[in-house]
Amino acid sequence: MGLPPADFDRDPVACLARLRDEYGDVCSIASGRVLLARPEWMHWALARSNGAARADQFEEPPQFRRPDLIRDHVETWMAARRTAQWHRLGRDVAERTAPVMRRSLLSFMDAAGDSPAGLADCQLAVLDAAGGVFVRDLEGPLRSAFLAAAVLLQRESMASFALPYRFSPRARRRLRANTVWIEALVAHVGARRAARDAAEPPSDLLDLLLDARDDDRPAFSDLEVAQALSINLGNVYTVGGTGLAWLLAACGEHGVARPEGVGAEDWARAVVKETLRLYPAVALTSRTLTEDAEFGGVAVPAGDSVVLSSLLLHTDPRWWREDPGRFDPARWLAEEVHDAHAYLPYGAGPRICTGVHVSNAVLESAAGLLADRAVTGRSGLPGRRWGAITQPRRFRVRIGRGAAAG
Repeated sequence: MGLPPADFDRDPVACLARLRDEYGDVCSIASGRVLLARPEWMHWALARSNGAARADQFEEPPQFRRPDLIRDHVETWMAARRTAQWHRLGRDVAERTAPVMRRSLLSFMDAAGDSPAGLADCQLAVLDAAGGVFVRDLEGPLRSAFLAAAVLLQRESMASFALPYRFSPRARRRLRANTVWIEALVAHVGARRAARDAAEPPSDLLDLLLDARDDDRPAFSDLEVAQALSINLGNVYTVGGTGLAWLLAACGEHGVARPEGVGAEDWARAVVKETLRLYPAVALTSRTLTEDAEFGGVAVPAGDSVVLSSLLLHTDPRWWREDPGRFDPARWLAEEVHDAHAYLPYGAGPRICTGVHVSNAVLESAAGLLADRAVTGRSGLPGRRWGAITQPRRFRVRIGRGAAAG
């Protein structure tokens, strides 16, 4: 479509909005890449992941490939989600982990009152608050090994371009750190399996995965359990931590004083929903079609990649009852807020974020704690740093006690 590359790199969603406005809700943005901008089409592509569409995966050169990831084997990955009773993670998380989350977030906020907090501080805060949902004893050398791998992976995923592996010392460092982390986690899984008393109720996702059975045998190997845990911990650290940073930035910029007559929990939930709407950590994603499809009379062949943007959807006035350009948590107190499928902060379908309940629990707890605190930072909202995760650029805030912002 002739988009200047610099413009797209600077703000890809603004560029996609221009294409949508000029050419319609389905249009080609590059060879083999098609933008979908209607809620029902985006939901269709996400809901049919692993079927009519597949999630795009980065293929590493064979010489640098890590031990097989469970996510590379779709049937095994989906079996892990079903057999380990993933829904229990969401249903029980608030009750089981709320005290731990609250203490951890309080400690983080108190520290941010003494010295400014950045994105890395938010990520560590979320890991400390919610990491125990997945591995209750993530501490010491095991925690250090995870952080070393996670930090390097995040830097690589946010890079604007990637050098070939043979020319990239950073990529090789990341692979070595990942190997150390996975080997340490596999050993930890093996030790937990040997000590696990099946009569004891599961205390974290690791126990759930160990308890999963395939007839009379364990459903997953130690490596498969470790890879499932690694994926979830990585998402909590990067995506969850970014979500907390955006929540703090939004509270500091917009002010979120609770209206009279609105319950504290309802208001915290509304503030989180509005933050995820305007500042989603994953603002762009894509799916590759595995069969021919048609959208609005336009045929899209199998093999093409459909580009989906939750942020584009969340700010399109056609799908929202109130002006979506304003930050307004009160919109979520109404009975009707948006059209079906117009709100997708965690994706949808079989690959919806597995940590959605954990993320919401952490962010809602943080929003509640901010009720009697003031968030201050640089003037104006931080800019967006685009990448696999949409992060706030040059983000620093203080969290002081006293009247809430606004």
